[in-house]
Amino acid sequence: MRDEYVLKKISQLLSEHDWTLYRLAKEANISYSTLSNTFHRNNVPSIATLIRICEGFGITLSEFFDEGGTPIKQLTIADQELITNFHCLPREDKGLVTAYISGLLKTSCATGEEEAL
Repeated sequence: MRDEYVLKKISQLLSEHDWTLYRLAKEANISYSTLSNTFHRNNVPSIATLIRICEGFGITLSEFFDEGGTPIKQLTIADQELITNFHCLPREDKGLVTAYISGLLKTSCATGEEEAL
């Protein structure tokens, strides 16, 4: 795999999310200057930085390097859509959604409610 692949893939993900480098820096908890320098100098980021970038996008390293776009087969279309939408949220909102779902689960379990799937 060529070095250019990593920067092209990051650029592709930025475009798909409609993000700037600044937004990625915030989501990935990386300094903007680190990302900016990586692109301006055409350097491949370190593994540690790439892991943070993937976390910022809400994907794994495996998903980052998956050129085939292998879909997750065990999830329904609705499940995949929910996950896709979740990945587009800022980190703070992801925490709110997670807390909300946890609260819903506690309420449903406490009342004995179960949804038939």
